[in-house]
Amino acid sequence: MTKKYVLTGGPGSGKSSIILALEQQGEFVIREAAEDYIRFRQAQDQEEPWTEPDFQDRILDLQIQRESRIPYYAERVFIDRGLADGLAYAAEGTKTHERIKAETSKTKYEQIFIIELLNEIEKTTIRRENYEEAKTVEDNLYRIYKELDYEPIRINSGPLEERVQDIKLKIDAMNQEQRIRTHENGIRF
Repeated sequence: MTKKYVLTGGPGSGKSSIILALEQQGEFVIREAAEDYIRFRQAQDQEEPWTEPDFQDRILDLQIQRESRIPYYAERVFIDRGLADGLAYAAEGTKTHERIKAETSKTKYEQIFIIELLNEIEKTTIRRENYEEAKTVEDNLYRIYKELDYEPIRINSGPLEERVQDIKLKIDAMNQEQRIRTHENGIRF
C-alpha cells in the first residue's frame, strides 16, 4: 500500500518548491490542484476563478482524481495539499464544506507536514494572500488536521535543501520506529 505524505501550510510557504525538489530526487508527487486549476482558468480568461461558486468543488474533484491515479507500485507519494485543506477555504456549513469532510473521511494519510511560512510572501496572480492571511491559513490547517486525529509535524522555515532533508529524515525515523514496534509485537514471551 502506498504511503501518502501531505505537505500543507499557508500560501507562499514553499510547498511547491519542496514538491519539485522531491520530484527531482525521483519521488512520486502530486502537484497542488488549486494552483493548477487557477492557472487553467486564468488561461481561459477567468482572472479570478476563486470567485466561481463551484471553485472549491472543482479543486476537490481534481484532487480526488489525482490521488486516485497514484501508481499501485509507488512505495510513497508526496502530495502538495491534502483533501482536508479545502476545509480551510470552504465556508463552514455549506454543501461544499460537508462534501470535503465526507471525502476526507475516506482517505488516510501516513503523515501531515505543516510547511511553515517563509519570511516573505510574494503575491502573484495565483497567490493573493498577505503574510497575516497566510499565517491564519497555516494555523487553521494545523487545527483542522489535529481535529481529524493527525499529529502534524512542523517543518521550519529555511533553505529548500534543508527542508527536503528534514522531511526525509523524519519519515526515516517514523519508519524505523514502525519496524521496531512490528518486531516487538512479533516477539512473544
